Amino acid sequence: MHIANKNIVSFLTSYLLEIMLSIDNVFVWFLIFKSLKIPIIYQKKVLLYGLLGALVLRFVFSFFGFFLFSKWHWILYFFGILFILISLKTFFIPNKEETKQKNIGLFWIYKIFRISDNACCKNFFVKINNKIFLTPLFVSLILIEFSDILFSADSIPAIFSITHNLFIILSSNIFSVVGLRSMYLFMASVVKKFPMIEYALSFILMFIGFKILLEKFIVISTFFTFSIILIILIATFMINIIFIKKK
Repeated sequence: MHIANKNIVSFLTSYLLEIMLSIDNVFVWFLIFKSLKIPIIYQKKVLLYGLLGALVLRFVFSFFGFFLFSKWHWILYFFGILFILISLKTFFIPNKEETKQKNIGLFWIYKIFRISDNACCKNFFVKINNKIFLTPLFVSLILIEFSDILFSADSIPAIFSITHNLFIILSSNIFSVVGLRSMYLFMASVVKKFPMIEYALSFILMFIGFKILLEKFIVISTFFTFSIILIILIATFMINIIFIKKK
C-alpha cells in the first residue's frame, strides 16, 4: 500500500512538473501559427500529428536521455532573444499584415525550402507545375516538433530527479502532452473573445525570453514561472471583462 501511494504521488508530481516546465511551449505554438497565418481549423490537424510525433520523441528521449541535445543548448539563447524581440514588436509596432519577406525567420525558411504561399491549404504537400511544394501547414508541424524537443530538454531530466520508474515517467509525459494540446486549443479560442490577451502573450514571451537568457545567473523556479504566467493571464482577463462591461 505504501509503495502504491508513493507511486501515485510520484506520478502526480511528475505530471504537474511536466505541465509547468512545458507551458512555455504552448505560447511558442501560438507564435508559430500566428506567424504562418494558419487557420485554427487546420491548427487542430497539426496538433494531432504533432501530438503523435511528440509522444514518439518523448519515448525515445525517456529511454536514451538528452546526451545529443546537451550540445545544442546554445540554440535556446537564440530563441530567448527572438521571443524578446517579438514581444517588443507587439508593443511598439502597429499590427499590420506581414509578408514572409518582412519576417526574417520565415524569409530564410522560404528561401531554403520550396514552400507554397497558400496558408489555407489543408495538405502538407502540394504539386505545382509538376513540382512538389511544402505548405505552411507542414512548416508549422516541423517547427512545433522542433520546439517540443528544445523545451522538453529540461523537463524530462527534471522528472528523472523525482522518480526512476519508467512507467511513471512515460505515462506522466503522455498525459502532459495531451493536456498541453488541449490547453492550446482553449487558449486559441479565447484569443478571439479577449483581444487584449495578445499583449498578455507578449508579456509572457518576454518573460520566457529573459528566463532563458538569465538561467546561468538567476535560478527561476518552475513554481515562480507558473505563477507569473497565471497572474498575467488572470489580470488580462479581468481587464478585458472591465472594458467589455464599460462598452
